Amino acid sequence: MNNTIKQKSTFFLILVTYLAFISLGLPDGLLGIAWPFMSERLHIPLESLGVLLLSFTMGYLATSSTSGKIIKVISLGVLLAISCLLTGLSLLTYAFSQYWHLMILASFFLGSGGGAIDSSINTFAAARFSASTINWLHAFYGVGATTGPLLVTLMLTCKLYWYNAYIIVAGIQIALSLLFLFTYKNWTVATEETAEEIHSGYLQTLKLPAVWVNILIFFLYTGIEQGFGQWIFSILTKSRFISEAQAGLWASAYWASLTIGRIIFGILLTKIPVNKVLQGVLIGIVAGTSLIAINMTDAVSLFGIIVLGISNAPVFPSLIAVTPARIGKEHAATAIGVQISMAMAGASLLPGAAGLLSENYGLEVIPKFFTAAAVVLLLLYFLLPAKQPETSESD
Repeated sequence: MNNTIKQKSTFFLILVTYLAFISLGLPDGLLGIAWPFMSERLHIPLESLGVLLLSFTMGYLATSSTSGKIIKVISLGVLLAISCLLTGLSLLTYAFSQYWHLMILASFFLGSGGGAIDSSINTFAAARFSASTINWLHAFYGVGATTGPLLVTLMLTCKLYWYNAYIIVAGIQIALSLLFLFTYKNWTVATEETAEEIHSGYLQTLKLPAVWVNILIFFLYTGIEQGFGQWIFSILTKSRFISEAQAGLWASAYWASLTIGRIIFGILLTKIPVNKVLQGVLIGIVAGTSLIAINMTDAVSLFGIIVLGISNAPVFPSLIAVTPARIGKEHAATAIGVQISMAMAGASLLPGAAGLLSENYGLEVIPKFFTAAAVVLLLLYFLLPAKQPETSESD
């Protein structure tokens, strides 16, 4: 009887975790396509995206780096409810605000909500689930990220304003907030178990060399993943003169291939060693960014976008999954929090740096910049300690 109740509770937990990852992905997918229209409404240059991303990152770091302390004070369910409410209100500000400074403030709170969800959910998942399950969880982030640009593209195709997509997604976030609030008691046990593991000091963990290599890897990888997601639409429409509708579909193809890839790798990782998968896909990231950068034909660029999306798919969730084994369980919560914080820093700073470069060298410098980052990422991975978990067959 008790086992049946526990199984139902675990199933419900995974189900709601899927919803949390969808809620994380939806806003990320929106901005890449909406930004050109948003910047036009606010009468600011495209390069100002870096400012918005920096504000988002500051909010994200404020909560992700302190998530261990937060979940000792409130349950994970309450944290999710508050975070989704914050993101919903922030997205409504994106939709209606005519003031740039207010948008920057909203971006901070959007990051705060996302950071709280991301770090706490990933820490819990790494302790409870296998690499394959974590890939499936992150696939649902891709579902949200894929739906976002499709939603904006649908609005534009139907001759509606882009901000209607933000209103719809804000409504979804607020609805999720209510779901988490009404079911917060189901998260009590998970939160307590997670909190028990969060005792290793930051300084002790940061003395480990592998942590610093991981930090750089997360910084570069997330910068590449998010950077292409944010800039690809602008590159295609402003530099390669592809129609907005077609470019929107291509941007969606990027997020869709990432999502499909995580589903596929969720299966493959039950059979293939994690280390071999990571080595292969990191090489694929270099190949994908290179195909986009050389810009031979539209077909080659589209193929590069899909290769990049699929190659990106298992990197983040797999690195999260192997962190307890690679760093040590006593350091896992702290290490994952720091890694995710630096991942978001990369997601802001690398696209922002690419934007600054584009001011002097044009938009086509952006894929070249990310290709160089992909090469450095590949080299850093081979600096990691060789001992890693080979497979993850059980959840």
